[in-house]
Amino acid sequence: MKFQDIVRPGERTDLEPVIQADEEGAKEKISYITRVYDVPEDDDVVELVMPMDGTKLIVLDPGNSYRLFFYTQKGIYACEAEVVDRGNIDGVAVAVLEPLTELEKVQRREYFRYNTVVGMTARMLDDRQEALYLEKHTLDALSVPEEKCVIVDLSGGGMRFISSKRFPKGCLIHARFVLNIQGNGRCYDTVLRILYTDPVPGNPKNTEYRGQFLFLEGGDREDIIRFIFEEQRKERQRKTGN
Repeated sequence: MKFQDIVRPGERTDLEPVIQADEEGAKEKISYITRVYDVPEDDDVVELVMPMDGTKLIVLDPGNSYRLFFYTQKGIYACEAEVVDRGNIDGVAVAVLEPLTELEKVQRREYFRYNTVVGMTARMLDDRQEALYLEKHTLDALSVPEEKCVIVDLSGGGMRFISSKRFPKGCLIHARFVLNIQGNGRCYDTVLRILYTDPVPGNPKNTEYRGQFLFLEGGDREDIIRFIFEEQRKERQRKTGN
């Protein structure tokens, strides 16, 4: 799916820098709101108006990557993209971005995400387990996950995590983690498809992964969203001193 199939000039776009986690965990998430300037027909790129932070122009430099969320007439679509050029068109500062991942529709509840640090264990499914899971959507035949990982970004649609274990792109993993919701800890067993891998800068032993939940039960997704809302509320209270 290309930008010109979905995105139209003037539509709101949220963008977040693709932030690498350091050894101490995730850095604070930064996001900006802007709009689509144009969608060229002859190339799969999108032109965005440079965002503003108050009165300050935020320059999107070539080589930097961002998560883009487009608010279109057909719903919210998201992808990761890299800035390949920037310039000034008729007095408007514009950045040109090229997709790094497929443009995919996301549910509104999947959009809510939270930078966090949560322990997790994981294990890659073998061919037999993967075939069985895709057919029956059951975790019964899966081995206990034992590889230690750290979740650094969580949403209703998936997660970003760090691990010293190597998982190939496209594989399925069994992930187990505990969330504390309203004072009660609960263990979640899920299956993720690895969409993206990237070395952690300055720490070659670790790899950052982005995974998408597969066949996540509605109740579990609601729990994750509830956890995100609760943690965000706690963070706001800490900042205001209430």
